[in-house]
Amino acid sequence: MFRLFFTPGWFNGFDLLFDSIGLVVALLIAAYSWRIYRLNNENRFLYFSLAFILVSISLSFKIFTSGVLYFFPVRETVAHVLRPAAGQGLRYSALFYRAGFFFQMASMLGAWLLIFLISQKSRARLTQFYELSQIGLFVYLVLLISVISNFEYVVFYLTSLVLLSLIVLNYYKNYINSKNKNALRVMSAFFFILIGHLFLVFMSVNNGFYVAGEMLMLLGFLLLLYTYRTIVKR
Repeated sequence: MFRLFFTPGWFNGFDLLFDSIGLVVALLIAAYSWRIYRLNNENRFLYFSLAFILVSISLSFKIFTSGVLYFFPVRETVAHVLRPAAGQGLRYSALFYRAGFFFQMASMLGAWLLIFLISQKSRARLTQFYELSQIGLFVYLVLLISVISNFEYVVFYLTSLVLLSLIVLNYYKNYINSKNKNALRVMSAFFFILIGHLFLVFMSVNNGFYVAGEMLMLLGFLLLLYTYRTIVKR
């Protein structure tokens, strides 16, 4: 069976539960951020909503691809659908799975990149040609890294780790300047997500780190949901 990540066998299926909850939470964060944007017309909340739509897309690809890998009836159904194109030997089945992982990684890296950009102090940068050219370069690098990560998954998590570190740093500066509880919660949420990715980098050393990483990422998402729900309920 094709495998890209070395995850604990006993956790197969449970990670789908974690990711499904994460998917629902990500969609709720996107919805609450959209509502805040409609209330105050601040573009950063619109972009934040878009970022978590990308997170939702990433988790959807992960759930689908992993579900096909884990469950024999689903895998057989997909094999039956692919067989006319792939032949009896299903020579292109690995390509199908790698395509799923590619879209998962590209969407997630795109989300972290967008959040990094909106966590910067200046909000008017997106109107400048120089900044737009930078974004174009970043998007190219995201796609390139996603391709490479299909063969060395640690590249994906290391890249996410760098982006999340910069995001945490930006939100830390925001909290220091504002002393706002919600700013502290947002910073803490991304810190949990950052530590979760740190565990995932080392899951080849001990695949139990994969479980810890999944839990910490979900905790970060839940804290973000609580924060944005609190803002909307005011």
